[in-house]
Amino acid sequence: MASGQDKLVGVSLLTFSTVVFVYYTLWAIVMPFVDETYFLHAYFPPREYAIRIPCVLLVFGLTVILLFLSMIMIKSKKKVEKKAA
Repeated sequence: MASGQDKLVGVSLLTFSTVVFVYYTLWAIVMPFVDETYFLHAYFPPREYAIRIPCVLLVFGLTVILLFLSMIMIKSKKKVEKKAA
């Protein structure tokens, strides 16, 4: 059974994810169709960042995953070599 702290962390992560999703959806999909003089444009960064930020996050995430996998492969190779010696 999950403790109260686990539930709080889960609700916090779900809330954060929902807020980020709604904000990004408004920014990337809705705001290009809104007049540029409208006051809501003040709450969003320039549109080119709607593409740049996810691309940078994707490259960073893939780099971390590939580094992790390569470290695991190197460690397993060392174990095999150690057993063979």
